[in-house]
Amino acid sequence: MPIPKKNIDESNEEFIERCMADDTMVEEYEDDQRLAICSLQLDEERALEDINTKPTQEMADEATKGLEWREEFGRGGTEVGVARARDLKNRVDLSIRTIKRMFSYFSRHEVDKEGKGFYSGDEGYPSAGRIAWALWGGDVGFSWTKRKIKEIGKEEKFIDMKNKEVRTFEVQDLELRMDGENPVVIGYGAVFNSMSNDLGGFREYISPEAFEGRMDDDVRFLFNHDPNYVLARTTNGTLRMSVDEKGLRYEADMPNTTTARDLVELLKNGTINQSSFAFIVEDDSWEMKDGMNIRTINKVSALFDISSVVYPAYSSASSSVALRSMEQWQENEEAKKLEESLEAEKIEAQKNEEDLKQRSLHKMRLTILKNKY
Repeated sequence: MPIPKKNIDESNEEFIERCMADDTMVEEYEDDQRLAICSLQLDEERALEDINTKPTQEMADEATKGLEWREEFGRGGTEVGVARARDLKNRVDLSIRTIKRMFSYFSRHEVDKEGKGFYSGDEGYPSAGRIAWALWGGDVGFSWTKRKIKEIGKEEKFIDMKNKEVRTFEVQDLELRMDGENPVVIGYGAVFNSMSNDLGGFREYISPEAFEGRMDDDVRFLFNHDPNYVLARTTNGTLRMSVDEKGLRYEADMPNTTTARDLVELLKNGTINQSSFAFIVEDDSWEMKDGMNIRTINKVSALFDISSVVYPAYSSASSSVALRSMEQWQENEEAKKLEESLEAEKIEAQKNEEDLKQRSLHKMRLTILKNKY
């Protein structure tokens, strides 16, 4: 089931209204889930639109010079470079992918500037390398792509943060240990191979390999995922994480603060008995089992924090990323079934055609034999 896309001539408000009223979305999701998904879709589509991708006049002048040189000297650049120069000359808005490709080109070929004929006055000027460099926008183009790559990186980081998910578990094997006068909270932020509750149309497992490579992340131990209540952190050694056969285990040294003392008391008497972690999924897989969509988190690409929480952190917004992943899986499965069906029909048609051919040959033989005798 595809999520609606924003039309070019559609305002943000109009898109949200249309997305919320979409028949399939209404059928599949509750109001709050639908709003979260529609809003996230809008955020991702507009995040990179704010970046000005129109080449500067200086880049256009450099590209024009490159085209003129190439025609005059018959060397330098490729057809791709010529196409790029034409875009720069006409100052058309470039795609994010094109800007990344330009930056990659400049980075790879910057060493060419050390060769002969690259600068005015050099023997063989303009060399093939200098002409190619101009086709892509020259030095001004390189500087421009550097700036744009930084802008794109910031926006993509924003989008990446929009992919953050949060999951909550009952505190597993909670232990409060005293290290001198300072208490240490020990527990599990995530549990492996344990099916979650219904998260809004799917259930979930976490693979034992999900946190490989994440033990060196800058992770905080928070209260209620609130950054104002940082109680421990991996970078200063007050939060230590490890993975065992059960799950993601943590040890957090509690500071001598009011929040930490209050949390310790609430953990002791069981008033707080849940912990959760905030993360981004790099790889997941889906299957249908007993009529329920089952997701397995195979790899986590970023781990932000582990928190002791008063209320479960599950919300429609926190599961919308997973719901979009489920959408893609369902679309792929439908496409696969359609492809298999078409292939089966093709094989059946070929079989029927072969049968018809054989029958025709058989009939022809009988006719020949009949006429012969």
